[in-house]
Amino acid sequence: MDLGLAARYTSHWEGLRSTVYNDTRGIPTIGVGFNLTTPGAPDEIAALGLDYQSVLDGSVALTNDQIDQLLQSTLQTAVNGALALVPDFDSIPSNQQIVLADLVFNMGQATLGTFVHTLAYIQQQNWAMAAYNLQQSLWFTQVGSGPTQRGGADCAVLAGSAQPTDFLA
Repeated sequence: MDLGLAARYTSHWEGLRSTVYNDTRGIPTIGVGFNLTTPGAPDEIAALGLDYQSVLDGSVALTNDQIDQLLQSTLQTAVNGALALVPDFDSIPSNQQIVLADLVFNMGQATLGTFVHTLAYIQQQNWAMAAYNLQQSLWFTQVGSGPTQRGGADCAVLAGSAQPTDFLA
């Protein structure tokens, strides 16, 4: 998988903010969708040479390099989650790997793990049915079902009717 393209793709949907903000569920977040309440978040912020509480209260902004470091770490966690859910992850096409990483990044491994039918179709590499099944979920409408929104784009790339680069400026 092209991790650089995966980072660009996920960043496109997540956006980028150098200071703390509350995501759509009210969770303190920074950078490219980095959840500041996850276990290990204080350690990851400290590894950047920053005080966690100062980042959390908004008195410290991240640099682009620090944002990128958090993104790479979080994206690797998402890839690991995708590997746990789809044991043959390394043998599926790169575009579908990028979508799986984006799905885990966005909803988390545990939530994607509840999409048992979608995951079964992914295991079978039945991309059209995997995408169709994903379109039936609440997630699909929550993140945007339009062709230029995250849900629509993830399903199009998963089905093989679009490339991740089709959605990047």
